[in-house]
Amino acid sequence: MDPKEQKNLKVFGYGLAIIIAFFAIRSGMKHGFTNGQFTALAIAAVLALVTALSLKAIKPVYRIWMKGAHFIGGVVNFILLSVIFYVLFGFVGIVLRLMRKDLLDERIDKSAKTYWKPTRSVVFDRERYTKQF
Repeated sequence: MDPKEQKNLKVFGYGLAIIIAFFAIRSGMKHGFTNGQFTALAIAAVLALVTALSLKAIKPVYRIWMKGAHFIGGVVNFILLSVIFYVLFGFVGIVLRLMRKDLLDERIDKSAKTYWKPTRSVVFDRERYTKQF
């Protein structure tokens, strides 16, 4: 097991144990300690102990947890990007249509011979081609 994987497993094990213990204690202080809070504290203690003794034992839980996290991240990413895209570009499109702006210059001009727009106004010089710099 490489050091980076060991670090990730330790952070996962201890971090999850601390988070579970925090919420169990917070819930216990707010609503009174019941069997549910004591069970959560026991799970946090067992998780911290297993992490301290054997990282290989926590590896399957870590992999399942990460697969779920990646799935949730993909769904949330898709939803957020879709909402931002449609809201932002929809709003900008509506505003531009109300202002009658044509940023891409797509209007058809029947009297125009061509739609070509010269981008340079520099006169070409043969000497310039022989002296690149």
